[in-house]
Amino acid sequence: MIFRRIFKKKHLFLLLIILVFISLSLVYFNSHIILQKSINAKVMTWNISGANGVDDDNSTLEDIVEEIEEKDPDIIGLQEVTTEIDYKGLADELDMNYYFAEAGNTNEGNLLLTKYKIIHAEGVDLPLIDGTRARVLIKAEIEIKDQIYYIFITHLSRYDKPIDHWNQASFIASLIPQTSLYNVILMGDLNFAPISPPYAELIIKLRDSYDYINDDNGYTFRSNDRFKRIDYIFCSFDLEPIKSEVLCSDASDHCAVITTFK
Repeated sequence: MIFRRIFKKKHLFLLLIILVFISLSLVYFNSHIILQKSINAKVMTWNISGANGVDDDNSTLEDIVEEIEEKDPDIIGLQEVTTEIDYKGLADELDMNYYFAEAGNTNEGNLLLTKYKIIHAEGVDLPLIDGTRARVLIKAEIEIKDQIYYIFITHLSRYDKPIDHWNQASFIASLIPQTSLYNVILMGDLNFAPISPPYAELIIKLRDSYDYINDDNGYTFRSNDRFKRIDYIFCSFDLEPIKSEVLCSDASDHCAVITTFK
């Protein structure tokens, strides 16, 4: 009788282990392998530096427009868009829908431009611990081919505020399960390097679209003759990047990142 009870408990324990293994395998399988879908969209992120150009060379908004029109993206996330910029006029000129979110009272923020219908969009304040300059995240839902896609656009705290941008990255990562593990695109000037704790936290849930395609460093910013990669387009594992490039010009001190999805 005692042996039979031990035998039953042993089998129950083994069954529990098997069920846990199957559950974890399904999560991995769903998020990494299956459900690759065709979105046929080009996505662009760009810190336009207030349309001031490289070293404040008085670049104009028209220079920004020309670069965008040449690449013809379907979804755009712009950072350091000042409230002095006529972003409604910019959207009209590009024939795109738009949503602007200001970071606190800083007179600048992030701008979503898209050829697709915006179902919902809001600005979410990001947490601050070490920094004093407000940061904001655009959290939007757009409709593509009768499906909802979740678009996040942000500009995290400066790289000399590592506590803040790690905390902000964790906050953004926590929002993703509230939406979906699918149809997610996160883009922006994230102010951290690929070898960093915030990057490691995001890469668990999202794919780095540029790194997925390319083997080079993909530098997007130069400071004091040091090159850095701090601008990104991340996506959920169901979306497949087929091309990703960095576009540098005199229109901004940041390079744009442009990813085309299958």
